[in-house]
Amino acid sequence: MEKQFADPELVSSAKKELFERTRLLSPHDTLASVQDLKKWVTEELSFEHAASASFGRVLNDLGHAEYLDQLPPLLNKFDRLASAYYVRRGSVTAFHGFCNAWREGLLKRVLLFAEEGLEVSDHGHPPAPYALLASGCLGRREQTMEEGDAFYLVWSGAERKYFEDFSYRVLAILDQLGVISKDGLGSAAHVLWRGSFEEWERFAGFHGDVEFPTRRLEQLSDLRMIAGDETLGRDAVLKAATVLERYREGREYETLSEETLSMPVALGVLGGLLTEMNGPHRGSINLTRSAIYPLVSAVRLLALQEGLDAASTLDRLTVLKEMEVLHSVLAERVEAAYHMLAGIKVKKEIALEPAYVTPGALTAREQHELKGALEAVRQLQRQIRRILSSRKRRPVPVPGALHIDFGRRLLAPSPLTNGEVLPAEKG
Repeated sequence: MEKQFADPELVSSAKKELFERTRLLSPHDTLASVQDLKKWVTEELSFEHAASASFGRVLNDLGHAEYLDQLPPLLNKFDRLASAYYVRRGSVTAFHGFCNAWREGLLKRVLLFAEEGLEVSDHGHPPAPYALLASGCLGRREQTMEEGDAFYLVWSGAERKYFEDFSYRVLAILDQLGVISKDGLGSAAHVLWRGSFEEWERFAGFHGDVEFPTRRLEQLSDLRMIAGDETLGRDAVLKAATVLERYREGREYETLSEETLSMPVALGVLGGLLTEMNGPHRGSINLTRSAIYPLVSAVRLLALQEGLDAASTLDRLTVLKEMEVLHSVLAERVEAAYHMLAGIKVKKEIALEPAYVTPGALTAREQHELKGALEAVRQLQRQIRRILSSRKRRPVPVPGALHIDFGRRLLAPSPLTNGEVLPAEKG
């Protein structure tokens, strides 16, 4: 059976380049070149095997940690490993993959510590099944070393007293580990929503007064289960998907569309870069607010319109391209823009710097590339506006309608683990 490569195009390109270079060389020089290439490939393989083993060990140590004070050193070790890998490879996708696995493993371990703490306090075991869901970066599988996710603890039944105590223990541990965002989150409820499944149905169904309905739609669009009872978690996510289907043609979606497609991009009418006018970052561009978030939000909006499951921005783009909702040329421009913008942000994280870019500090080529990425974001916004405005109201969905499940593909074993699923990815 012929060996299957993860990226046939890369291998084919390398073979073609080798042929083009060596056809002009003597046999002696060709042999020397191939030997040098073999040495380089051997070094790269050694690096990948070492990285796989290192990540596997730190995730295994996380899964077997017995005490809370073991977690901070593991967190520091993981940050160093992830940073070193990104510096060597520059892969945003790989960086997200490692951070997703780490954050999911950490959350699962924190839940167990919270359970054990209540057992020691004579509260006993969880009186009912529960599930932890996540939206935001982790929900989209775009986790980095920063915070900013929203979590949802859903339980079966009416055992509120136990799960309220359980929630506070989870929050206290996460706060101690420094993985709760303090940016704009005024209360613990913004970090970890909690309630019974019946309360979740009301929350997801927009019952009662909803302060930010468009924000709720975004959260539900990125929702996925992280840990806990699989049946309960699946039902909770399915409930959210049902709500999204119902609201896709409603006033809230129209408002979300207008807000999303009107998000400012750091690009002037004449193509110049727009920077902060005042404040500590005057003269710089806020990468998150004026570049990455408009891109991610626009792709999510179109994915929501098409009824796609929660997935990464790149996976959503791939499916939208395959469905011919987006032209392949534009989709590929947006993919390249995402890699560039997210890559700059990752570099800032590793350097412990805020996600701002000062155009004056960039070379002419870097400025040109940044403008190109921002132009792709703006073009995406305009194209989605044209797509939505050209469509009439859709009929009521019928059984058998398009449903794309990203779960199986996204949980596939990483090539860095020699085909094995890392401990934090199991379950």
